[in-house]
This record gives sequence, structure tokens and C-alpha cells, in this order.
Amino acid sequence: MAVQKKSRTKKSLTELSTSRSATLGLRYALMVAAIAVPLLAIYFYPYPRTGAMAAGIHSYLSLYAKMVGAAISLFEPRAAVLGDTIAGPNFSVQIVKTCDAMDVTILLVAALAALPLSLGRRLAAVLASVVLLVLVNVIRICVLYWLGAHAPTWFHRAHQTLAPLCMVVCGTVIFLIVISQIAPRSSQDEVGKRVRS
Repeated sequence: MAVQKKSRTKKSLTELSTSRSATLGLRYALMVAAIAVPLLAIYFYPYPRTGAMAAGIHSYLSLYAKMVGAAISLFEPRAAVLGDTIAGPNFSVQIVKTCDAMDVTILLVAALAALPLSLGRRLAAVLASVVLLVLVNVIRICVLYWLGAHAPTWFHRAHQTLAPLCMVVCGTVIFLIVISQIAPRSSQDEVGKRVRS
């Protein structure tokens, strides 16, 4: 009889754990959507070419171009940044919306910000991940610039297919790395709470 009662308790705990996981999974997905959808809408909205928003976007893209231009100047010292365009002796590249991988960045930020962690740990994860993703994207644009200057037949294929796929894969890998670093700590925190109570 005691064995039967123990197996019922174990079964009840398993069912509770499964339903709790499903609830947390749905809540997490809704949180990701609640963060990502408005940010993506703001980013992709077709703003008029004149006005404060257009000027802000142009300033942001020009700043991004300066950052990429600084990296390109390491292997192409004659490259110059003119607004949102990086012009070299053999090739020029313009930084436009989505060249900054903002779509992938927004999805990564939403996925990390929705994690059930303390605010400090979420902020640290988001900031570190965004910095890493920006670094990867700068390298991606440098590679595209090099291809455009030295292997133009590869540029369009890389720009339209391989580079976007690379950013999605990198965003996913960064998310998995963050999760793998956070999960063991979260488990230890849970064990600590149970021991204290």
C-alpha cells in the first residue's frame, strides 16, 4: 500500500511538472512575441524619407557605417566612409536597414529578455549577446566588402543567401551559449531555495 501511494505521488508530481512546463513554455513564447513584434514593427515601418525618424535612422546607419569602415580600413586603408556608404578603390557598400542585422538582434533580445531570470542577469545576457552579435555582423560586412572587391561573382550569392543565414545561425548559437551558461546556475539557485526552505 505504501508503494502504491508513493507511485501515485510520483505520478502526480510528474503530471504537475509537465503541465507547469507547458504553461511556462506558452508564457515564454507570448513574452517573446510581446517584445519582438512591436520592436520589429517599429524597425520595419515604412517611414517617410524626410522627417525626424528618417534623420534618426540615417544617423544610426551612418554611425554603423563608421564602425564597419574602421574594421575595413584594417585591410583596405584607402576605404572612406561617406555617410552610410563605405567607398573603396574597387568596391563600395551602403549600410541600409537589415545590413545591421537588427531583425536577428531584436529576436535574440526578445528571446533573452523573456527568460525567467532576475533583471540583472537578463540585462547582462542581453548586453553581452548584442555586443557579440554586432561584432559578428561587422565581420560579416567586412567579408562581403572583401568579396565585392576581390571576388565579385561570389558577392551576390553571399549577400543574398549565405550572409543572412549566417546571422540567423550565429544568433541561435549565441542564444544556446547563453542558455547553457544560465541553466546550471538557475538549477543551483532552485536547489539552494529548496534547501533553505
